[in-house]
Amino acid sequence: MGAVRDALRQSDVRRIELGWGLSVTGELAGTVALVVYAFGAGGAPLVAGYAAGRTLAGAGVALALAGVAGRLRSDRLLRQVTGVRAVLLAAAALAAAVHQPPGAVIALAAASSSLAGTYRPLQVAVMPWLIRTPAELTASNAVTAVGENSGALAGPLLAGGALAVAAPAAAMALAAGCLGGAALGLLRLTVPDTPRADQGAGHVVRDVASGLTDFAKVAPPGGEAILVFAQTFVRGALIVLIPVLAVHVLGLGQAGVGWLNAAFGAGGLIGGAVAAAAVGVTRLGRSFITGLLLWGLPLVALALTPAVAIAYLALAVSGIGNGVEDVGSYTLVTRLASPRAAGRVLGAMEFVILAGLATGSIAAPPLLRALGARGTLALLGGGLAGLALAHAVRFARLDQAMPAPGPQAGLLRSLPMFAPLPLAVTELLAAALQPRQFPAGAVVLREGEPGDHFHLIADGSAAVTVRGAPRPPLHQGDCFGEIALLRDVPRTATITAQQPLHTLTLDRAEFLTAILANPASQAAADALAAQRLATDPLDDTSGPAET
Repeated sequence: MGAVRDALRQSDVRRIELGWGLSVTGELAGTVALVVYAFGAGGAPLVAGYAAGRTLAGAGVALALAGVAGRLRSDRLLRQVTGVRAVLLAAAALAAAVHQPPGAVIALAAASSSLAGTYRPLQVAVMPWLIRTPAELTASNAVTAVGENSGALAGPLLAGGALAVAAPAAAMALAAGCLGGAALGLLRLTVPDTPRADQGAGHVVRDVASGLTDFAKVAPPGGEAILVFAQTFVRGALIVLIPVLAVHVLGLGQAGVGWLNAAFGAGGLIGGAVAAAAVGVTRLGRSFITGLLLWGLPLVALALTPAVAIAYLALAVSGIGNGVEDVGSYTLVTRLASPRAAGRVLGAMEFVILAGLATGSIAAPPLLRALGARGTLALLGGGLAGLALAHAVRFARLDQAMPAPGPQAGLLRSLPMFAPLPLAVTELLAAALQPRQFPAGAVVLREGEPGDHFHLIADGSAAVTVRGAPRPPLHQGDCFGEIALLRDVPRTATITAQQPLHTLTLDRAEFLTAILANPASQAAADALAAQRLATDPLDDTSGPAET
């Protein structure tokens, strides 16, 4: 808690964290309001148009951001994009209030939503320039998670409350106010000028294209890709279905759209917490299938018994399934793709997700016309559950092929840099550890040599010298080699086995893929680096004293 207080004492950190919470709240409140407006103005087809439009435009914005973010000041870009989002949503609210054509309202709102995915990447780029210590960086990431989770609940609840007493335009205006508050809070955000990359967006397109091939190899032929598309197809259709359920089937009125979305969000929080604690490396495939079943079967139950209580419970359980499925699917990609290909495969996975969301939204209206709300729910939920069961054996075999974690997982979890990682990721790393043996007196690392491995001492002890000067020895449970990998510098310390030494190693790609993907882990690794560099500060001729 002390690090959280220290981080939040800095005004720029408070500004960006408050902006994040308000941004999430405003985006989700606006989504609920727009779904209700679109449903009232044009029924399910207009809801589908809004959902598909924001999704497809968001994919284009993501590619554009990748192309320009490295060339512009992140604080300025964050401030401007958030302000544009607020203006576009406010314009949509005004257009709805003065009864402009629904198409204009939807276009403005979809344009605003398409920019929503820019805040978090820009925040990640800005935050390291605002905090002072690795502990504060870790604390700021915890505050970010709280802000996101709070907004995921507060947004639908806020919209539901507004819709209970006013028209959708008022709820849109309230959501725009949240975004406007975020933009105003960022006006005085100041970040030191940072180095700029000179890269375009073309490399992103190439990476995604090559990643699609690798993604299709996960549970071949294309098992995970098929199921991820199916799940997001159902989710996209559910955007259109929820207002139909709330207004015509359950009689909850417009406010019920917000309440039902909040139930799904609450379930997602529970599912994420359960998955992070319980999903292990030898259960990834089965967890993925279980999450899909929890996604689909409640929708079938709701189709059979369309009662209010059943609706809230069904969507909450589907939200739990979403959390479990997310951890299983993303970790499977990390496990089955090589570390160097993981980024490309995850990029391809995001494209499949966006394609599923857009396609599901577009398909929902004709399904509703042909089958009605209950028939559509039964088809979508039953179809997803059926696909999951059809792939269950294949994913169970994937689990059986994965090595069970041994005591190495406990050694990794004892290190602060690995402790924040989900259980499944830690176990995957433990399975990737390679044993190395060194006789007494052997040089493990030599000062000035390139660094290509991270070492964890499983048994024995090692002497450390920096520029010929001795440093405290390392023992079982200690690690070395991380700074050269994190900073991309040669070894600037020499490590020698004092007695027969047994280490467990990760290569550069495996280590950096795990550590840099988790902000808390990266902060802890940087904290260890800073502690070691405090003893041996920068040297103009040989660089920092690092291992």
